[in-house]
Amino acid sequence: MSDMLEKLKEELDEQVLKDLDFREKNKSVVRNHFKSNLEPSRVKKHFRIGLILSFCFTALFLGVACFFILNHLGITQDESLSQKNEKTNEIQEHKELTHPQPKENDEVMTKEEVLHKLFNSVDYFETAAGEFESYYLSKSTVEYKVSNKGVIGGYEKVIDYPDPKNPQTKERVSKTYYYKNHVWHLDLNSMESVKFDIMPEKKRPVVKADDIFKLDPDDILEYDTMNIFRETPPSMYAGISLYADTFIAKYLRPENKWSIEKQNEKLLGHNTLVITGTLDDSLVDTMQPDEKEFRIWVDKDTGIMVKNEVYSDTGELVSYLRPKSLEINKTFHDNEFEPDLDGFHSFRDERDRELEVIEHADTKRSEVEEVMAIQRETMPLFYEFNDPKLSPFSASIEKYRKDLHAYVVYSYDKPVNEVGSGSRLLYTRIHPKDTYLRKTGDFVRPLGEEIDSMQMNGIQWHMFKVEGTDEVFVKGESGDYMIEIVTQDVSGSELKRLLGTYKKIE
Repeated sequence: MSDMLEKLKEELDEQVLKDLDFREKNKSVVRNHFKSNLEPSRVKKHFRIGLILSFCFTALFLGVACFFILNHLGITQDESLSQKNEKTNEIQEHKELTHPQPKENDEVMTKEEVLHKLFNSVDYFETAAGEFESYYLSKSTVEYKVSNKGVIGGYEKVIDYPDPKNPQTKERVSKTYYYKNHVWHLDLNSMESVKFDIMPEKKRPVVKADDIFKLDPDDILEYDTMNIFRETPPSMYAGISLYADTFIAKYLRPENKWSIEKQNEKLLGHNTLVITGTLDDSLVDTMQPDEKEFRIWVDKDTGIMVKNEVYSDTGELVSYLRPKSLEINKTFHDNEFEPDLDGFHSFRDERDRELEVIEHADTKRSEVEEVMAIQRETMPLFYEFNDPKLSPFSASIEKYRKDLHAYVVYSYDKPVNEVGSGSRLLYTRIHPKDTYLRKTGDFVRPLGEEIDSMQMNGIQWHMFKVEGTDEVFVKGESGDYMIEIVTQDVSGSELKRLLGTYKKIE
């Protein structure tokens, strides 16, 4: 301590008192001054002044001394930085991220400007929240929140309503969340949940409409060409409105087939541009062969497709997207994009990561036949139906490690004018007995009692009722392989007849 005080004296002499020159001459002047001032009033006055000066000098001395002592101990600077950091953290904690207020655009837009915003809508809004109803073969409602900046994440709730034409369908409710490179899908009917890890999408260059329209329409729907569009949130049904790339690539492809009907029409408080047009015959979807005329409402500020309607050539509405609400650049918080999994159970495990879809085709008969040709060549065991009432509608090959799984869906006795796959189907799957299979899809059915067994074409079959339905599920064994078939609106007796035509391809 004595060394520290000695050093303190030296620093005071060098820094605080270094400019003071208090010699003997100065001391004499001070003594004579006090001796000559003997009047009581002046003594009191100078006593007060001296007391104040003495107090100030003492306070100054102690303050300077404390500063040097604390500085030597390393306290002053650390505490100052600590206080500064605490204040910074406090400001950051109370600072809420905000997004720019949307501005309604009422300027006249050209076709080129509209297409640019539609294909690059991700650049024109930071967050979006809303709800809409859509109809394409069946009706759904979608409620969503999406954030592209700030707190990156998303949420949506989808309700799929029963198809009035198919009594087997039921209402299904699901939720999807994504946050911090994870996606959660929650099935509220089965109370099952699944979690996926995803890689964050890198920002992609601005899309030009001319580049999209040069591509073959069929190629646009292929998974490996989806990177031609801008980056979008994963697994979000809300994307059909917020990022309507594939819709626009189809309906606005021939520029001479559409026009801007209105430049400014208010919709849910947003200024929209209305497009009307006619779909080129070469682009008509086989699943929706009646589509012909269309009308599209585009938010002029963001490029979001707020609404659309598609009509037949007789004016009948065949599909639509109708909004119920739309909010732009609303502030969201982390907990809005993280699921509450209480009551849910997982139906996936780590093995699902190793499942791969090697080949897949549906709808187009020629493409389905190509996949089936690959199945014949690559599958160690492959059977298929040979009956005039059955036609393959979809086919795929999945791989788990070295095991191959073959899937084929057959349409049964479909009328020529019936759209899509038809309502009567046979789902088939062939796979090794001890392999791992995906836990979702048409083969995940609760089995009831066994109602029949038989042997046909080298396969031992066991037929079961599917609980709660009129459908049947048959399981067959041939060597190390298992064959499964599930019906949809095909009777057990008819399936038994069809099994006689289900033969091995040599």
